[in-house]
Amino acid sequence: MKRLMMPLMCLTFLFILVNLNGQNNSLKINAGYAIGKADQRIDFLKKQYPILVYQTAENLLQTNTPDDEYSLGIGYSYKLSRKLELGINIGYAKLVQDFHLPANGNTYFGELIKPFFWRDKSYYHLIQAVPEIKFNVINKKVKIGLLFSGIGNVSFLKHIEAYNLRANRVEYFSTELYPGIFMGYKRFNLNIGVRAWHWKYRDDAIANNGLKVDPYNPFKMRFFLSYDIYKW
Repeated sequence: MKRLMMPLMCLTFLFILVNLNGQNNSLKINAGYAIGKADQRIDFLKKQYPILVYQTAENLLQTNTPDDEYSLGIGYSYKLSRKLELGINIGYAKLVQDFHLPANGNTYFGELIKPFFWRDKSYYHLIQAVPEIKFNVINKKVKIGLLFSGIGNVSFLKHIEAYNLRANRVEYFSTELYPGIFMGYKRFNLNIGVRAWHWKYRDDAIANNGLKVDPYNPFKMRFFLSYDIYKW
């Protein structure tokens, strides 16, 4: 029995070291919500449609609501030091918009009976990749710090509720950058960010301004809650 004591003590000591110093990796599950101001630019409609279409869109400007985005996913983070942490999140998001614009029914969604459709509410189904950098300002039981995250959005389904227009196409949708803050307690973390940069790709499902890439950046705020399901 005495011969086993030393190996057992060494194993116990190593186990304690691993648990004290080795928990730099975290596997997370997460959920998010973002709210953003709708893109209300409609001047380009004058060049593409009869003036009545532009006037109708102008009259409907006050009826739209902010854009809503809901997301779910998994993530991984690694502590480079006590202050600095890197992470990556991958998941699914649904963007909901109800700004009234003409839908490209025939050209994007296929041959249809009606030549003209109004887009009233649209659902964009996205795959998101979200790299992030965190800098801990307070690193105790409660953590508070600065956050910088980017989002790459790839669309795989666009659905316009009116007339149930659907199109399954894999298309790069947009790139976003969010500076912000984060707060953590035990295994929970909350990120809050405001979009500082937006690189939006042309959406051919609806009438658009003809730009292949549009840097227009209306206000958008993002809330992101994660839970560490495993650490090692």
